[in-house]
Amino acid sequence: MARSGSSDVDVMLGNPRRAILAMAVPVTVAMLVQSLNNMIDAVWVSGLGTAALAATGVVFPLFFIMIGIGNGIGVGSSQAIARRIGAGDRDGAGRVAVQAVLMTLVAGLAMTVVFGLSVRPLMVACGAGDYLQECVDYAFPLLVSAPVVLMSSLFSALLRSEGAARRSMVLQIVSAVINIVLDPIFIYTFGWGMAGAAWATVLSMVASICIGAYWYFVRRDTYVAIPIRGSRFDREMDRDILRVGLPASMEMILMSLTGIIMNQIIISVDPVNGVAIYSSGWRILNIAMIPVMAIGSTVVPICAAAFGMKDMAKLRDAFRYALGYGVVMMLAVAVLLAVFAPYVIVMFTYSDASSALAPELTQFLRTCCLFLPFLPFGFVSSGFFQSQGMGVRSLIATLGRNLLRLPVCWLLSSYGVLGYLWYGLTFAEVVGSVAFGLWGMMTLRAILRYSGSYRRDGPPQDL
Repeated sequence: MARSGSSDVDVMLGNPRRAILAMAVPVTVAMLVQSLNNMIDAVWVSGLGTAALAATGVVFPLFFIMIGIGNGIGVGSSQAIARRIGAGDRDGAGRVAVQAVLMTLVAGLAMTVVFGLSVRPLMVACGAGDYLQECVDYAFPLLVSAPVVLMSSLFSALLRSEGAARRSMVLQIVSAVINIVLDPIFIYTFGWGMAGAAWATVLSMVASICIGAYWYFVRRDTYVAIPIRGSRFDREMDRDILRVGLPASMEMILMSLTGIIMNQIIISVDPVNGVAIYSSGWRILNIAMIPVMAIGSTVVPICAAAFGMKDMAKLRDAFRYALGYGVVMMLAVAVLLAVFAPYVIVMFTYSDASSALAPELTQFLRTCCLFLPFLPFGFVSSGFFQSQGMGVRSLIATLGRNLLRLPVCWLLSSYGVLGYLWYGLTFAEVVGSVAFGLWGMMTLRAILRYSGSYRRDGPPQDL
């Protein structure tokens, strides 16, 4: 069958207003389904006892590193492919896709060997105590399946790079649904316990890989081909992927470390309830932030393709529309969250043991929802930097926004009031988002000037 996929590409290369909405909506749906999957997964695991829940926490940092590496390769390849699509270099886009697949397989196999030979010592180093065996049971299937975890993420990124966000959504929804179905069967019906939870996750990812492989190698109806036969590593293309991919991987890993430090600051103020309020409230905020995260991710292929087309008007408009949509959406989310906060927190405060947290958890959400309308400045700028191959700038913007909260909250912790920390967190997020948003705007302006979109006698009428 001849390759098609041109309709998705036409949307991505067309009106940026339509392109952002057409891609952001499926990405948002996919992220929401994945969040639901994570919550249901935690519910099934909790039935195995507190040791099982503790084991998932111990394993998570290593699993997060794997996810971070896969996300980095995916983002790096996405901008490189989209830029070549915009330039009309379809074959070049396919060669980048090949490099991404080879890179993913090599990285995945290397992690399988390292993790497989040292899973027990790694669990001890991560803090596994009396529940070491539960940690090993859960970690081993996940860690030795690194190629599966990375490849599942890559196929979704490759599809988004050619504007096929709906197909990417299908892969993630199928994976989530299969995981939800297999969890109780593997954990309880088969009696596999923690290992069952891990294998359910792995097999759900295998299913999404099979669908992606069918589209690319059997049906062959994607816009970008992946000519595996006769392929070899290309240093130039690898550098093109890694100049964004490496910083993107570091973003997720370093964000995890800043979270650990933030927990220590909170513990110094309230060692009993502080982290419970923060972690529960942040889970809710993560769901609330999904729309702006989706918009930020769609900026990468759309702006990269516009740059490849050398259409600076589309590049500028895509940035502006993404920012505008993001602010409006997050303003609406912030208002809804502030109004319905007492009802949203019920899932974390329904028991007698946790009901006392309700007032402070409500205060946390109503305070932190104030920074939500400012987040698009940071997320859109970060996605824009990645689209232009400026991976280090994206790393600085994302990490800087997260690091800013540490000194602010540390200074406020001396007052011994949790509420002050939430105001400090909100202040840091607002300042960081706006500051790095301005950096993104200045970078866009510089690119436009360099391209000749500005004239000495003033900007074009539509700027």
